[in-house]
Amino acid sequence: MAGEVRIEAACGRIVGQRRDRVVRFLGIPYGLAPLGPRRFAAPLPRAPFDRPLEAFSYGPVAPQRPLLPPPLARLIGANHRADEDCLSLNVWTPDVSGARPVLVFIHGGGFILGAGEQYPGDDLSRRGDVVVVTMNYRLGLIGFNPFAEIFPGDERFVANAGLLDQRLALKWVRDNIAAFGGDPGNVTIAGESAGSVSVAWHLVTKGSQPLYHRAIMQSGVLNLFYARERAVEVGEALVSGMGLRIDRERLFALTPKQLDEASRRAVTSHTGVISRPHVDGREMADLMPAAFAAAAKPVPLLIGTNRDEFSFFASLPLMPIAADKPAMMEMVARLAGLEAAERIGRLYADDRKGRIAFGTDLLFRMPTLAFADGHAAAGNPVYCYRLDWETKGLMSRLGATHSVDLPLLFEDFLKPFRSAYLGVLPDARRHALAERMREHWLAFVRGASPKADWPAYRGSERLTKVFGESDRVLSDPEAVRRITWQGVDGYAI
Repeated sequence: MAGEVRIEAACGRIVGQRRDRVVRFLGIPYGLAPLGPRRFAAPLPRAPFDRPLEAFSYGPVAPQRPLLPPPLARLIGANHRADEDCLSLNVWTPDVSGARPVLVFIHGGGFILGAGEQYPGDDLSRRGDVVVVTMNYRLGLIGFNPFAEIFPGDERFVANAGLLDQRLALKWVRDNIAAFGGDPGNVTIAGESAGSVSVAWHLVTKGSQPLYHRAIMQSGVLNLFYARERAVEVGEALVSGMGLRIDRERLFALTPKQLDEASRRAVTSHTGVISRPHVDGREMADLMPAAFAAAAKPVPLLIGTNRDEFSFFASLPLMPIAADKPAMMEMVARLAGLEAAERIGRLYADDRKGRIAFGTDLLFRMPTLAFADGHAAAGNPVYCYRLDWETKGLMSRLGATHSVDLPLLFEDFLKPFRSAYLGVLPDARRHALAERMREHWLAFVRGASPKADWPAYRGSERLTKVFGESDRVLSDPEAVRRITWQGVDGYAI
């Protein structure tokens, strides 16, 4: 049975609901609605509420292409309203008194999909005695576009608006979380996929660095940004294909759906997602991805990937990426030359298993190890992992694929679709794995290191926690491939 809980924070008076030993505050606006001339601009904070806010339901999600047909979405209760006025966040806390560690989790989805509500924080909050925060931020071309490069001086455009939304949410946490029983001096930022890439950006940008104290990166680093010159190329294609050189005001008149459709028509020769964050030369210097690790904020870092990340992209149509071996060798050649491409290509068979391993190393594992190496070499505590547990449900042929860590860490992630990852039958070994992973993650949030059986990652040994039905600690488990990939660095797609 739910009971109301009332607090007063810097943002105003808020009413939440206590349920199952956790108090939930859902759909709290943290920024002014980014509408009209502010559609693509830097976000602004809201004024305090002038009356109590009943934070009983999630706020609108950012406009995005639906994953499900509307009738099916309504049937399972996943038909949440999309609106450009989407800058809201959610808080779960065991109690509004005290000063608990805070976990801010940034959702993934390739910067085109997702919402904070997909990651309910009840279980982690209750289990770990921590405050959990998730957020919505601008997605797609509204949140991630190159228009600031194409129209310099027009303050209606800013690079990486969606990342600036996240920073504004972190400022809200700093200013308000004490009223929810959280400690603003003990904040961990975490994310998976695009959320992990976002965490990397916050680690290396000075405007975000005062706002957190440790970081968790799951399956994504800065190589998944556009280089600045590539962003300009995409921007010029958009300008030409959409007629923006004559009339940039169209960008403010089109609906989100029209904007998405027009941008896809305008940019035809492109691999992957058009709307991605890019190196802007202001928040981020024009450096190569691996160089950023040494320049990141010196905080404890938990970082890793799943063994078969690339199977998700090679097998599913959500985010098309060239998945054949010649295309991946061409990417390596573009980054490091033909000799490096041929050397690396010899590591992988030209079959499904080999292509998945190649794509995983190209986009995820090797850039992650490079970031871990750089951060550890700068003297920071680093804890590196690889998840080898294989999906059991409809996605079982994908192995230890991208995002399989999420239903293991979040008890209610994407319900009722968890069975696509986990299967429908009880699985004691999978349950035990999920328990162990949550214990390690929460120990890190509470105390800056996981449990004692997960040693720190250092360049001399590169000790890595390998999670599976039984866990292991291995020294440099990808040594041959890692050494072969050395010197390959850049923005991959």
